[in-house]
Amino acid sequence: MPHDVSSSEPSTREQVGRAALVADLLTAQSNHISSLKWAVGILEGKISLRNSLAEVQAEALRTPFRDVMGALNRLKDTVEKSHDETVKRLGREVNESLDQVRRALLSIGDWLSASTDPTILYPREALQRVPLEEILERTYVEMGSSFDRKRLVVRGTEGITVTTAPARLSAIITALLENALRHGGPGSIELDCSVSVQQDLKLVVSDRGPGLRGNDPELLFRPKPQMPTETQEWAPLLGLGLFLTRMMAESLGGTVTLSDRDGGGMDVTVVLPQRRRRDVQFGGT
Repeated sequence: MPHDVSSSEPSTREQVGRAALVADLLTAQSNHISSLKWAVGILEGKISLRNSLAEVQAEALRTPFRDVMGALNRLKDTVEKSHDETVKRLGREVNESLDQVRRALLSIGDWLSASTDPTILYPREALQRVPLEEILERTYVEMGSSFDRKRLVVRGTEGITVTTAPARLSAIITALLENALRHGGPGSIELDCSVSVQQDLKLVVSDRGPGLRGNDPELLFRPKPQMPTETQEWAPLLGLGLFLTRMMAESLGGTVTLSDRDGGGMDVTVVLPQRRRRDVQFGGT
């Protein structure tokens, strides 16, 4: 499935398309850095607030126990001065009560230490989710009417929801399909979708083309400009298939691997971890 090594210059349309994709990545990286800074600030604020509230709560709990302990200590002093056996028996009960109050105060101290421990992580917020089938429909629309959906066999999408950035996920799938349609022979193209135990989204696009043919897979990730035709509405992506796939996948913390397919052809496997909540809006990156 190697790309055509044509030396023709990319068209203006291709250059504009590539520039838009690079801009998207730069914007995504900028947003990611801003998100990290924002998250750190929020986390610091939460830790400070948590610690302050914990200290206030601990002090509110300690105060009545300290008052009780003071009263018991005064009673203990009085009892110790008495020679009455009944009063002395009362003194033993006072000592037991004092031990219970001390243990309660120690427990409050332990609770405060645990509550303000900086290694304790906050529970992750529930992620918004987008059905994978919606992402695929978006991809079909973006590829246009010249894309022959009859050649595409899709499996495993039912019930799968993702938190990966929809715009980039759609771009990844578009690039995968474009690459398979151009270099995978005339047969059907298969897209298998699944979610791992670790909640990673796995996409495998398979074709019946020539496969790797002993080539170094890294060579297939190099962009090879192709001249678009009037009937190919995804022209800005031509020649960028695997290069774009890996660039976009890595921007989301994912991986792309190539392997020969049993019986001929190639499998392109993309694994994407689930992303931050801000990534799931269709209007974003």
